[in-house]
Amino acid sequence: AGIAEMLLQSHAGEIELLPALPSAWPAGTLRGLRARGGFTVDLAWADGCLTTATLRGPAGASTPVRLGDHVATLTLPASGYLTLGPDVAGLRSNQCSLARPDPPNQSE
Repeated sequence: AGIAEMLLQSHAGEIELLPALPSAWPAGTLRGLRARGGFTVDLAWADGCLTTATLRGPAGASTPVRLGDHVATLTLPASGYLTLGPDVAGLRSNQCSLARPDPPNQSE
């Protein structure tokens, strides 16, 4: 359960994506994690940043989703699933769980 909590949390009425992604896992995927409210979540990330998230659950269900400092309330369509990219509905890709390394010094 502890590993799942590093990748997905659903407390205080919201779903938080990649809240404590370890630096040892810069890329990965997960499928089928359950969140409160009857939601199932699939995630993919690269370079420590979310690339896609799919939420499945009851059609019309709404939940706040957090990525870093940004929160957006999402409502599932009639299909019961919604796939997001890293910059959908106010969830910005620059809010990564891992700090990006500084570029190498190009000066001589």
